[in-house]
Amino acid sequence: MRQAIYAWDYLEWGGAQIHLFAIIREVKKHFRVSVVLPTGSDPKVLKFIDDLGVERHFFDGAIETKPQVGIRGIIRSRVKKLRTEYREMRKIAELRPDGVIHLDLLPHYSLLPLMWACLYAEVFITSHNRMPEVGWLREAVWKFKCSVISRFRNFHVFCSNEDARSYFARQYSKRTADDIQVTYTSMNPDEIAPIAEDRSIRQRYRNLVGLRAEEKAFLCVGNFIDRKGRWVFLEAARLAARENVSLRFVWLSPLAADEAAAERIASYRLGDRFRLVLSDEIGKERKDVLGFFTLADVFVLPSFIEGLPVALLEAMALGVPAISANVNAIPEAVMHEETGLLVQPGDADALAKAMLRLADDKKLASQLAQAGKLHVIEHFDERVVACKVLASYLAALGNTTG
Repeated sequence: MRQAIYAWDYLEWGGAQIHLFAIIREVKKHFRVSVVLPTGSDPKVLKFIDDLGVERHFFDGAIETKPQVGIRGIIRSRVKKLRTEYREMRKIAELRPDGVIHLDLLPHYSLLPLMWACLYAEVFITSHNRMPEVGWLREAVWKFKCSVISRFRNFHVFCSNEDARSYFARQYSKRTADDIQVTYTSMNPDEIAPIAEDRSIRQRYRNLVGLRAEEKAFLCVGNFIDRKGRWVFLEAARLAARENVSLRFVWLSPLAADEAAAERIASYRLGDRFRLVLSDEIGKERKDVLGFFTLADVFVLPSFIEGLPVALLEAMALGVPAISANVNAIPEAVMHEETGLLVQPGDADALAKAMLRLADDKKLASQLAQAGKLHVIEHFDERVVACKVLASYLAALGNTTG
């Protein structure tokens, strides 16, 4: 049986890992699966891997995912990145890959590791978001790097949404671009169904955060960072709370706010109307996270940059109506006034009005929730996606697994 290796080089985790874990559930039936990740990774991620019943292997170091300030900081970060990627690839080489290597890397930033991987096996990457806008020179460098990696016929690209596919198809050579497949970010209906049916779960988590029966909860999920629209959400919360005293606002994050962020949160004067909940507070199982989503009356995604987040799809599949910023791939799931509401990114006033609209119009909220649920279950089933990925692996290997 051939080997399938999955690897990333950072400590933070989220939708990209959940997406890969869904693929691994199917792939492990046909491949020996190993996950390669940095030493010091979150115990929750390790438990997910152990629950899958696959091997995990560690390398020292992890890249900096936060922007660095100053020349020294930038140079130090880049040196650390080079060392980390070298150690990551050495660890992969030690495993003697003979099948598939699926990396969370982009040639725009990590051309050499991808070329190195192509010496060993069929190499796949998954791109979730289009690249940020940059000057013409950097754009030219990126396209050159993509043209270089495109020369390797054993290099393959997945995109987790159509928006990303349309962008990256312009970056690679025609052969590679034509080969790009959309393997949607998705959810598992088998995990969703029992949670959606058990109403006691909703009450348990509402009690956990102190929500009363008459209060309506607006939930955000993800790292509490600027890119996720945290201050837009809080400003919208402040505006909406002035109009409706029964509204409450919750943000589920893997990390706590630092001192500066805590001070800024206080400046919105929401008091106990806003609660930043850490994922450690709600449990260590996937079902705990999904159960927590059910406390919400509305799911909110105020991000400035976003692919197609698993959390959004899972909330919609659970029957929670959604409001989202109209960015990147979001309209592939949230169609305005059909499967949810869309607002322009950064527009706190529009977000507040959308919140109030769903709080006041129960019929609309119910219609959007039902339509959103049906749309997600029909189009974003992780089992279908995993089978599509597996088929691509087998095709690349000539339909043999050892």
